[in-house]
Amino acid sequence: MDAQELVSEQTVAGWLLILSALLFVPSGILYTGRAIFQWPRAQTQSYLYWERGLVIAAILVATMGFLLLTQRLESAGDRIVAPLAMLLIAVSTILVITAETFSLGGQQGTSVAVTVFIFLSLLGQAAFGVSILRAGLLPGWVGWATVAWGLAWMVILPIARPQDMYYPWLHYVAPLIIGITLLVRG
Repeated sequence: MDAQELVSEQTVAGWLLILSALLFVPSGILYTGRAIFQWPRAQTQSYLYWERGLVIAAILVATMGFLLLTQRLESAGDRIVAPLAMLLIAVSTILVITAETFSLGGQQGTSVAVTVFIFLSLLGQAAFGVSILRAGLLPGWVGWATVAWGLAWMVILPIARPQDMYYPWLHYVAPLIIGITLLVRG
């Protein structure tokens, strides 16, 4: 792989990670309208499909970005932590898509899947922070911030909100920071 392909891979990874955060914003707004402000139009099934569909789209785009980041980190020298981080992200993605899909059908019992998603996703992101530090691909502060963000929320959520730890926006802060930094460095 020549230098141009690596830069391109890094740029696409950056854009995908940023796009995932941007895709999540409208779903957060739709959720707020439905669950908090209880907009009358927000109480329809089609509205819920849009809301949860954007959540699923955002997590899929983030996963694609992390996959390209994994390849870039492996090329930069980390062939151990990056693939393990990607595995955690992939499993967490499957879990949350399953939980979100079941919730669209009105089925309950997905809280265990969501809880496992939360921890695997945050742990996977923290592992990506470690990989960034190992590979030296991005500035050290990005790796440390990613590690601190993931591990801190793994401790804070069970203490502060043990009954409802699902705050999806938390899972897009690190990808946004990593994505912006990839573009700036790319």
